[in-house]
Amino acid sequence: MVAVAGGTEPVAKSLTQGLVGEGGQLRSECLDEAPVATLRDGSTVLLRRLDAADIDAVIALHDALSDHERYLRFFTPRPPDLKACARKLTEESDRDYALGAFESGELIGVANYVVCHEDETAEVALVVAHNDHLRGVGTALLRRLSHIARSNAIRHFFADVLVENRLMRNVLRDAGWHSTYSDGNVLHVDIDLAKVA
Repeated sequence: MVAVAGGTEPVAKSLTQGLVGEGGQLRSECLDEAPVATLRDGSTVLLRRLDAADIDAVIALHDALSDHERYLRFFTPRPPDLKACARKLTEESDRDYALGAFESGELIGVANYVVCHEDETAEVALVVAHNDHLRGVGTALLRRLSHIARSNAIRHFFADVLVENRLMRNVLRDAGWHSTYSDGNVLHVDIDLAKVA
């Protein structure tokens, strides 16, 4: 089970609109390039696929989260092996994809998807550094990751979100990504990528 956590900004309705404008819009739509996203405060972040050289930065990002933020991300305040998670996010894969947002060389957010047994469906997760909430980092990451997923024939994202994670629920609602059903404390979200493009 992968929780979406850490993003607190609304996701834009179009994945490919404009070159520079509202926070989180991409300057490049070419999948071969690492695009730059402009955030709400006018600063820019580089969005690129994570690789093995990023493992320490991924560990540091997750280590810096509070227990509550880790709980929202992993459904437990003390995930058993953050190093294994970081390894998985940074290993080369033909199916799965992890995207990092870098500001002045520092990793401030990660969005990733893991392809399920149904090749057109992937589980998606998001985490943004605590001090970078509300800047549009999550918006930029989700927009770019959705675009990449569609180019890789992924048609649906799904995610599990704790009911108490109100900020992430607001992000999903603003994006039009509604929960399909609730299972106690968990909302199950199914995102049709064709409807958000």
